[in-house]
Amino acid sequence: MESIIKRNIRDLDYWLIAVMVCISIISTVAIYTATYGKANPSTGNAFLGIPPHIVIRQILYEVVSYVAMFAMMFIDYKSLIKSRWWLYGISIFLLVVVYGFHRVNGAHSWIPFPGLTFQPSELAKLAVIIWTAGYMSRMNEKEFPNYTLRGLMPIIVVFIVPFLLILKEPALGQALVFLAILYAMLLVYVNKRHLKVILSVTGALVLVLGLATSVYSNQTVHLLKHQHLLSPYQTSRLITFMEPTYSPLQSGYQVMQAEIAVGSGGIFGKGLLKGSQTSGSWVPFDWTDFIFSAIAEQLGFIGSSILILFFLVMLYRMVRVAQTCLDDFGAYVITGMIGMFAFQIFENIGMNLVISPTTGITLPFVSYGGSSLIVNFLGIGIVLSISLRRRTLRFD
Repeated sequence: MESIIKRNIRDLDYWLIAVMVCISIISTVAIYTATYGKANPSTGNAFLGIPPHIVIRQILYEVVSYVAMFAMMFIDYKSLIKSRWWLYGISIFLLVVVYGFHRVNGAHSWIPFPGLTFQPSELAKLAVIIWTAGYMSRMNEKEFPNYTLRGLMPIIVVFIVPFLLILKEPALGQALVFLAILYAMLLVYVNKRHLKVILSVTGALVLVLGLATSVYSNQTVHLLKHQHLLSPYQTSRLITFMEPTYSPLQSGYQVMQAEIAVGSGGIFGKGLLKGSQTSGSWVPFDWTDFIFSAIAEQLGFIGSSILILFFLVMLYRMVRVAQTCLDDFGAYVITGMIGMFAFQIFENIGMNLVISPTTGITLPFVSYGGSSLIVNFLGIGIVLSISLRRRTLRFD
């Protein structure tokens, strides 16, 4: 194994590592500038909800995340196929256990540990990707693979279980990430006939949602107010997306203040620690959900565009590794992660720009958080493990 790694080390995707370091630097600076002067260094700020020593915590989380990433890189990713049922079972167990703890921000989403609150839904994303990739690759190896709806049922069931558990927490944004993962993986797995059906249904849904949010917005708002599937605050967020002035002191307040912050940044930004909206505590949770508004206000269009460029490079490098991967399992794993990261990036930036509903999804690798950061870097570690082993060696 060591000889293989030494001979393949030149195939390691160093561009991906470099771009992750750049994103981490932006994250640390953004969290520092967004929280500077807002929290008591020993107790935090109860009103704003800022954890004490937040920047130091984030740096420690990043150190642990990079250690986990490089450790995962040296593990053969193919060994994950054997443990996929264990990973999935543990993640489901934790998603059930989480209901035994107190709500945080109105949701049963976190398990408290000393110095860290763990979010099981983050681990569940990675577990579902690995399980599905293993199932798809094993199906491809069969003499008569079943790509019909019946053959897809195990995949759908595996996704539905965590989706419903997370939706019940309630955490609509996290649940929607599972749909994005499923969609991305099915696009590269199903045959052309089923692919056409998926794309047709997607187009129809986009058209219906577009009409509902524009032409028939009044009727849609009325239906949302009288439905009982979503929680009240989730309903309020969806209505606010269609009518930003619907709840100006609650869900609408966050959206309007974030939009003002992004717009006031202009081309070059107001400068670090000079954002009137974010540094002045007008934008709630500008170190987590709305951290992009802090970056846009202080670094402007140029700075926020550079961050988006780093994300695009990250996704592009992941695509390149998937294209040069030697087996289906690795390609499917990367595809699922691309779907996961792309959706979260688009949704988080979109809700800061008021082009998508507020769902509570954080910006990957940038927003403050321990469990999400570590799990996301573990995912990048798997990608690096695949890049390290994508060369066929002679005489091995």
